[in-house]
Amino acid sequence: MEFTWTPEQLDLRSGTRRLLEGRAPLERTRQLAEAGERVDPAAWTAMTQQAGLLALGVPEELGGAGGSRVEQALVFEEAGRVLLGGPLLSTVLAIEALLAAGDDAALEEHLPGLVEGERTATLAVLGSSGRWRPGSPTTVATAGPDGALLSGTEELVLDGAGADLVLVLARAEGGPTLYAVPRDADGLTVEPLDVLDLTRPMARLHLAAVPARPVGLTGGGAAVVERVHRAAAVLVAAEQVGAMDTLVARTAEYARTRRAFGRPIGAFQAVKHRLADMAVRLEMSRSAAAWASFQEPGSADEAFGAAVAASYCGEAFLQAAKDTIQLHGGVGFTWEHDAHLFLRRARAAATLVGPPSEHRAALVPLVLPDLAEVPS
Repeated sequence: MEFTWTPEQLDLRSGTRRLLEGRAPLERTRQLAEAGERVDPAAWTAMTQQAGLLALGVPEELGGAGGSRVEQALVFEEAGRVLLGGPLLSTVLAIEALLAAGDDAALEEHLPGLVEGERTATLAVLGSSGRWRPGSPTTVATAGPDGALLSGTEELVLDGAGADLVLVLARAEGGPTLYAVPRDADGLTVEPLDVLDLTRPMARLHLAAVPARPVGLTGGGAAVVERVHRAAAVLVAAEQVGAMDTLVARTAEYARTRRAFGRPIGAFQAVKHRLADMAVRLEMSRSAAAWASFQEPGSADEAFGAAVAASYCGEAFLQAAKDTIQLHGGVGFTWEHDAHLFLRRARAAATLVGPPSEHRAALVPLVLPDLAEVPS
């Protein structure tokens, strides 16, 4: 299979890059992070209402642009270049959950506002374990007067303190089920967390008999979350490729201009080899993320591609961030330099989609389906 970008996809990439470089450059990301602010309202309006980035993965009959995972990945790669934070990723994944659930009433109620950027949303699916465990949620749903009552604690909820809507996976009588909870629901307590990645706020949610409405079929929540997990793995991998691209470009430029012992440091063999390794990891990550984005959502190939991309890109990004700091020497360790922001993002990524080791374990039955039948 040959990967080629269509003219429309190339236009989307270049347009998104211009938008983010103009409205949400890395300098602005840093300012927001240091000020503890969630998002730049003007930039968010430009991204959602003008550029329609949240509508890309939504079918046209539901008011979206009818794009594929490829277009979404292109946008997230550009977002990764500037370490864009805020509610973009959390809202996109919540939209994916609503679409996967196939609940017409929930789509009609929530989707228009999310697509237009007027409201934001997030997923609460990790529970006390802090890992994606769709088959064993910790929050419990009991019968209520107008739906269900949710009780439990949800950890590491991305943008949990700012999202207008929270989709919670809870243990119901018929199996794991997804529920919609508005931010101002009675019994919902939000506890902002101190996080490593300053560009991505997280929160702990305490639910004490919180009224909620089911989204999708009772017992169908696990399948929905599994599908969203694969989408998250692909999009985060694409984002990591964009971040690595920035690191490679900036570090190569520094090696060309920083001089030591009368010549650029890039002339030294040890620096050349480290830069070459960074470039190789970038291209391998780009290939893995692109292949994963081309696969049909819900297919076995998508599961394979998502696991490969998540298992490789995360570690490659982390190593690129470490190499960037080392090759920048003393200045790379300072708070004033941007390198630590990339290292923080790379370290924190495992809390979003799980550590690479977890995805490699998921590859075993896909690559060696008969291994489970071999006696231990």
